[in-house]
Amino acid sequence: MQEEKMALTTNSKVWSIMLVVSVFLSIIFAVLFYFEDIFIVLIIGSILVLLTDSILIEFNRHFGHKSLWARRFYAVSLVVIGIMLVSLLMVGQLSDMNSLVNSQEEYESGITSIFSTYGYLFSSLNNGDMGEMAGRGPAVTSDNMSENLSEDVNGDMAASPLISGEDMQSIGNYIFSFFSSLISKLSYFVFTGLLIIPMMFRLYFAKKNVIVSEIVAFFPVKYQDCVSSSILDIGKRLRDYFSAKILESVIVGFICCIGFYLAGINGWFFLGVLAGLLNVVPYIGPVVGAIPAVIIAFIVGPTTAFFAIITVGIAQLVDNLYLIPYMISGKVDVNPLLSVLLTLIFADMLGALGMILAIPVYIIYKVVLTEFYNELRKIYPDEYDA
Repeated sequence: MQEEKMALTTNSKVWSIMLVVSVFLSIIFAVLFYFEDIFIVLIIGSILVLLTDSILIEFNRHFGHKSLWARRFYAVSLVVIGIMLVSLLMVGQLSDMNSLVNSQEEYESGITSIFSTYGYLFSSLNNGDMGEMAGRGPAVTSDNMSENLSEDVNGDMAASPLISGEDMQSIGNYIFSFFSSLISKLSYFVFTGLLIIPMMFRLYFAKKNVIVSEIVAFFPVKYQDCVSSSILDIGKRLRDYFSAKILESVIVGFICCIGFYLAGINGWFFLGVLAGLLNVVPYIGPVVGAIPAVIIAFIVGPTTAFFAIITVGIAQLVDNLYLIPYMISGKVDVNPLLSVLLTLIFADMLGALGMILAIPVYIIYKVVLTEFYNELRKIYPDEYDA
């Protein structure tokens, strides 16, 4: 949509109202971010509502000419097929995930095996050890050099490890405790979501027009057209943006699932889904999403870990070379440098949640301020325009 570009006004009344609108928006977002947990549930609910609305629009576009009973049949069939596919995948993964979440014995044995085989990679020689190696024995020939070096690697190098087995064990315990706390946090979101999200669906699909009318009626008559167009524009842009981001996550997660499955990683489905979900967090999300899969793959063996890293690399190449330039950028008209700055600023203020919401918040500010400014220019023209 081509936006109308207007010169900056010199009317102080316009800028006064713009300042009030900016402060009002900032207060709303400050309150929402203060109640972060509830805000996250509202965001998830809003994304689900907008995504469902997009799906219904596409469904009606393809099947709108069918009869009512035919549309219901197709809708129920698609939902049942989707639930069956997801259920089959999850049931096949439960045994693998139970072994990963409920038991650390496999992890501990894997760490022991890694250090018994590759412990020298995590060790270092000090200068004294090197001197003793060099001076040990009357002569070192080419025949016994390899044997002496092997003995020194297994002996002297293991004496001063850079990363010991205990350190790796502590890292593993931290990872397991992190995911345990994450699961308990998710239980809160699930409980809260079951209370709030169904109400959001009912309000949006049953009383959407009524709610918009009530919001518009709250403002003075001369601003109502501006408010109405802002709400419609924000809804369309956010729906397009989140639809593109969800499709991006699905594609990245699908690539990871295929790669992890071919690599023979236990829990490949959940690990691929996790990588896709965390991909919505700019910059650090892909790295964090790859860590669990790489750790579990490294326990199996370095070759498996190598394939896991290659899989994540391919997914990120597809994401950065195709999905972001051709899918995401087309939904949001924002300068790349400004996008990076906004993400970094929001990350510093609000952490990962700020990184995810930096662009949506920018969209809301941009639409509201642009619509109000253009409307105020018409209501309060400059003296030379009058």
